[in-house]
Amino acid sequence: MTLEQKLDRLAQAAHALGRAKDAEARWSEISRVAESVLGYSLLTGLVYLKEQRLMRRIFSSDETVSPLGGFKATGKGPWSTRVLEQGLPYVGSDEADIRSVFSESEMLIDRGLHSVLNLPVCCEGNVIGSLNLLDRRHAYDHLDERVMNLFAGICAPTFMLAHEAERGAAAELDASKLDSV
Repeated sequence: MTLEQKLDRLAQAAHALGRAKDAEARWSEISRVAESVLGYSLLTGLVYLKEQRLMRRIFSSDETVSPLGGFKATGKGPWSTRVLEQGLPYVGSDEADIRSVFSESEMLIDRGLHSVLNLPVCCEGNVIGSLNLLDRRHAYDHLDERVMNLFAGICAPTFMLAHEAERGAAAELDASKLDSV
């Protein structure tokens, strides 16, 4: 797909997301545009609660691999710094990169998920979530960063709505017993 075609598809998606009436319709459109513009074998969306340093999966294209719900504490490693603090995309090209980011890396690798694209989703200067796309080795090595940023940007309203809903659930949580990402 050419850059012009990708931009056309992103413009169509922005319009469709603005007209979507509920979360299911929004995630259906996000999935479609992610598949056509970026490609993936697994797509997940996670809300990030900065104050509590927690993440929670709010969407998964395959719940047998990545089920919804469950909070994870965020660490202070290179991935967290890059994606959650600096708001920059992370591209992982191979199994070593998968192992450096995911606690469930061996299960992902066994399923042929050897590369990752993590796109921070921002609002009012803060990261409020992450879109995670996983696929074959080197799938995201040559993506145009403008396309990544546009895609993350059109997803921001979906994450804003989910962010507000998850804040209340996190307030009642004992974070000391959570896995870390």
